[in-house]
Amino acid sequence: MKTVAIIFGGVSSEYEVSLKSAVAIIKNMESIDYNVMKIGITEEGHWYLFEGTTDKIKKDRWFLDESCEEIVVDFAKKSFVLKNSKKIIKPDILFPVLHGGYGENGAMQGVFELLDIPYVGCGIGAAAISMNKIMLHQFAEAIGVKSTPSMIIEKGQDLQKVDAFAKIHGFPLYIKPNEAGSSKGISKVERKSDLYKAIDEASKYDSRILIQKEVKGVEIGCGILGNEQLVVGECDQISLVDGFFDYEEKYNLVTAEILLPAKLSIDKKEDIQMKAKKLYRLLGCKGLARIDFFLTDDGEILLNEINTMPGFTEHSRFPMMMNEIGMDYKEIIENLLVLAVENHEKKLSTID
Repeated sequence: MKTVAIIFGGVSSEYEVSLKSAVAIIKNMESIDYNVMKIGITEEGHWYLFEGTTDKIKKDRWFLDESCEEIVVDFAKKSFVLKNSKKIIKPDILFPVLHGGYGENGAMQGVFELLDIPYVGCGIGAAAISMNKIMLHQFAEAIGVKSTPSMIIEKGQDLQKVDAFAKIHGFPLYIKPNEAGSSKGISKVERKSDLYKAIDEASKYDSRILIQKEVKGVEIGCGILGNEQLVVGECDQISLVDGFFDYEEKYNLVTAEILLPAKLSIDKKEDIQMKAKKLYRLLGCKGLARIDFFLTDDGEILLNEINTMPGFTEHSRFPMMMNEIGMDYKEIIENLLVLAVENHEKKLSTID
């Protein structure tokens, strides 16, 4: 029986989201034909082999458990090693449930590539480009997929360019960290006097800040699963009473409502799914991704962002999109593990 290492936590503003996703996956894998290994990463970046209960992960007490043994990565042995005993730990498949930060920007994927172990999800390039919002938008425009009007600035610099952008596009504007997920550090700015405060907030999460024009319309999400043969989930729609889909709304749905399926015409839905598949294929995405668009009041489809490891509880958007087309949560997990192995084998055959 193959052993799957669920890797959770991490040095990320989405640490807590990762814990929730990991708990759901671990619980559901109890009835799937795999052994489960749990590897936790603290917010400080320490890696531990954890053999305690999911309840301790849920309560964020896992790293205090007496079962925890610190591990390090040994690239020469292409495995993990227990720091004290030097025992080699080598799972058959890695399932990184790491959201945002180093989990989705290609850095962790680079580690997995050097370990030469099959892993769930996108590779280095697709992850890195998807996390970098301005680079993603430039890529999208280059392949004929429109994105929201935006510009990038460095922390503490280019403020005159921001003023010029605001004069052209007007308010409100959205100020975002260029590389962060779950809407962390995002502000909606209604007037110039609040602009620099919002830039300061975004700079807590990234030194590069995205300035984005507000889009009048709705947000539509499209989930995709697969490597070469793609399964496209049902589109969902974010409906907001007020404000925007920030971190609080994403995980507590205070005023937001997620409509599944989205209120779309057949033609518009097919157009969105076609654009999502085009982005997925040309970026070289593997395993899964959730691709989010804006559908403007004028009917224009604009790329917003791509999540290469979207929230993964049973009630998260990506699993729900797949549920809507008849693929249940456990099937999603099983498919992702198979896809990880297939992708790894294909890379090996290419090298040979």
